[in-house]
Amino acid sequence: MKQLYSILFVVAFSLNIGAQINYHLPKVLFVTTGADAGRGTISDGIVSALQSFNKNGVFVRLENRKILLEPKRLTAYDVMFIPTIAGYHDAGKKYGLTFMSDIELKNINDWIRNGGLLVTDVNIGRNNMDEKDRISDKKELNANNWILGKALGVTLREINTENWQVIDTGMRIFKYPILNKNHKHHWRLVPVVTEKNTEIWALWQTETKTYPAITLHRYGKGKVLLLPDFYMLHPIEDGGLTTDNELQKIYNLIYQKALPDRKYPIDILPWKNAHTTVYCQTFDDGGNLKQYRRIFDFVNRNHLPTVFFVTPNIEPNIKNELQKQKLISLQGHSYSHPDFRKLNYEQTYQEFFKNGTYWNKQFTGFRFPYVSNSFWGMYWLEQLGFVYDTSIAANNMDFVRGSVVPYNIPIFKDDYYLTLNLLEISQIYHSDWFFYQKSLKNEIYTQTQQQIDAQAFQTYLHQYFDQVVKPYNGVMVYLGHPMYAGYSEITLQPLQNLINYLKTQNVWFASVNEVAKRWNLLRDLRIRIVENNNYVNLKFDLPKRQILKAFSVVLPQKPVNIIAREPYQIKQVEGKYFLIMDIKSNTEVKLFF
Repeated sequence: MKQLYSILFVVAFSLNIGAQINYHLPKVLFVTTGADAGRGTISDGIVSALQSFNKNGVFVRLENRKILLEPKRLTAYDVMFIPTIAGYHDAGKKYGLTFMSDIELKNINDWIRNGGLLVTDVNIGRNNMDEKDRISDKKELNANNWILGKALGVTLREINTENWQVIDTGMRIFKYPILNKNHKHHWRLVPVVTEKNTEIWALWQTETKTYPAITLHRYGKGKVLLLPDFYMLHPIEDGGLTTDNELQKIYNLIYQKALPDRKYPIDILPWKNAHTTVYCQTFDDGGNLKQYRRIFDFVNRNHLPTVFFVTPNIEPNIKNELQKQKLISLQGHSYSHPDFRKLNYEQTYQEFFKNGTYWNKQFTGFRFPYVSNSFWGMYWLEQLGFVYDTSIAANNMDFVRGSVVPYNIPIFKDDYYLTLNLLEISQIYHSDWFFYQKSLKNEIYTQTQQQIDAQAFQTYLHQYFDQVVKPYNGVMVYLGHPMYAGYSEITLQPLQNLINYLKTQNVWFASVNEVAKRWNLLRDLRIRIVENNNYVNLKFDLPKRQILKAFSVVLPQKPVNIIAREPYQIKQVEGKYFLIMDIKSNTEVKLFF
């Protein structure tokens, strides 16, 4: 990196100072207990949020409702999503957020008043924890019987909305009516009164009258975006009401509303050195020495950091060569390769403990055998100090599953739920096994058949990157096996062709370990911005002794001057300018435009 140094002495500037803007780049909180039997998967709508916000460099944290009882923790976030619909809170009925205590509602109210932006729907806190409806005899929720009434800026009345539809009047996102007469739910809470400082973004339309449908209300220093139904932030492919393109526009609009009107919009890119996407190469164990050596040669030829997920079921000569590879790091894959869903609490612990003992290594990453995770598996990974899992595959071509953006994992079992710091870094949905499993059959796996299968695999890999990863500045985690991709030079060629392609695409080639470490630093990073008439001052805050290498700041234009104590670089990528520098606690830089 070419290092440029600014002159570190005071320079007198004659400035026409206008109104100063002081803010920090927002962080997002999504309140959820997770989905799909409580084993770490999340709702498709949360996947959409993660991936959309990542395009703006916005960090998203998942938490269960316990955080609503901890007002100090809430202050770390600037935007909070509280959904009340099924699929977002699946630990039992009482965990759905139509049921809320007065204490929770008060903490949310105070958080909004002090500057937070809440995104929710009309059913938030409708019932108390004893399941008693807060609605008055007039069938209304208002400021007298519902603590959030003033913050949301509405009085809600339960009305039969059959044959009603929602028309976008202010968002300019939905081209067609939403929640039309064909939607299954008719009796709804509808705003019948709105307070001052309320913007109406969409209207309920009937044959004779209109009512507000989507509102943005300013309350104290904060705002509330109120939806008639949270399914409006859920992808249409999974029963929601909104297309992926519309969701991205909505989340971008929410992001902009969380910020002041800026003359010089400063954003961030999560990845190192202004790389717009990430490629991580991983393999599970399995295969003979010749197949392993074919993979080793490929790794070294392309200088690719690679992670192997291992069990003791490796021949001694393979183990010896594997441990000598400089570009390869080892992580856990269990002791006996079981289906973790069939293991109890103690059996699960033994799988982790024995594998670590065999390899004499404290693993920090894990992949479940058969990519089939479990509640107790996730629980013990957290307890044993693992940093990430990579088992919940991302798809998003055939349907929405997994995320190309890392996320911390929520789990639940029966009436117990827990938010983990353990990261999920989703792998590709189809591994090389999916394409090359014919190699396991008794008949000869001909070169002709290998070429046919290799072409299908190559097509999939390129489509996955172009359609799933690239649109969201995401992470592509390749999952392979020496016994499949390394079966022959033919079966390995799609991977080589992918690497050749990715080298033209501004990709950061990193290990999953590096991605996990960087993501956790982003979790702790705070960026304070002061914007004045012709300059922007950035101040970064990280825990002491932590450094974010080659941090990427997206600039609105090329600065005419920069004052910084640390080395920096201005880099132009795909028509945008980036400030690249190492960030640590109290790093500060001033950009003049």
